[in-house]
Amino acid sequence: MSSEIFDIAIIGGGPAGLSAALTGRIRNKSVAIFEHMDFSLKLQKAHIVDNYLGVPQITGQGMMQQFLAHCSAHNPTIIKEKVVNIFPGEGRFTLVSPKATYQARSVIIATGVVATTIFQGEKEFLGKGVSYCATCDGMMYKGKDVAVISYTAEGEHEAEYLSELCRTVYYLPQYKEAPTLRSGIKLVNEKPEAIIGDVVVQKLQVNKEELSVHGVFIIRMSDPVENVLPGLALEGEVIKVNRDMSTSIPGVFAAGDCTGKPWQIAKATGEGLVAVLSAISYLGKKDK
Repeated sequence: MSSEIFDIAIIGGGPAGLSAALTGRIRNKSVAIFEHMDFSLKLQKAHIVDNYLGVPQITGQGMMQQFLAHCSAHNPTIIKEKVVNIFPGEGRFTLVSPKATYQARSVIIATGVVATTIFQGEKEFLGKGVSYCATCDGMMYKGKDVAVISYTAEGEHEAEYLSELCRTVYYLPQYKEAPTLRSGIKLVNEKPEAIIGDVVVQKLQVNKEELSVHGVFIIRMSDPVENVLPGLALEGEVIKVNRDMSTSIPGVFAAGDCTGKPWQIAKATGEGLVAVLSAISYLGKKDK
């Protein structure tokens, strides 16, 4: 466990997260940004951005580089790890990644949107055979059969780790690039449909067959936020927030695409600013 307790932990390094981190550091708060991918791949793929005031005709990649350089100049702590669980505690939050555990006094969620389907049975079997982290839970399936459904090449490393523990590992890539896998991992080029079981996971239903498994690991760019932080109120599929970007859990704020439409850069950066000012106000009240 990291010994430092950050004032603000920001989950996500897109425009909303970087906007929040920048103001947080300017206001002299200790800030950790958790960004395990490459800082808003969604924005970086934009050919031209021409609706951000004062920055006309810029590529998405160029804009993201400017955002990151500006924020990095103020020295936030950047942690290239994925947060898989957040646990509220007395006066602080514990954030768990596949590699370590961290603590923060407040949290800003800026994870964007999960653009993939939540599988039938996924929520019901979370913790009962469904996991989002092989490093965290792999030992529970030693000598057993598991499936890895992955939306990024990151899942290949998870599958290889599991192959050292498990009897059988099925790998179901949901991305375009051909995976490079260690021999012994069974490649299944089909669409997953449902996770099936009684009390615990027993099968994974795919297009043409059922795979008998004890566990299903789902690797996405970002996980369903209500599974990462249970008890967080939603409004449809997005996080329910107040005008100050506070959520249903005291000390937790949200900003950007994860709070709903419009999915625009200006909205994200503005909400990031509001969220961090609200987090700073929250910390000030706690310190009195």
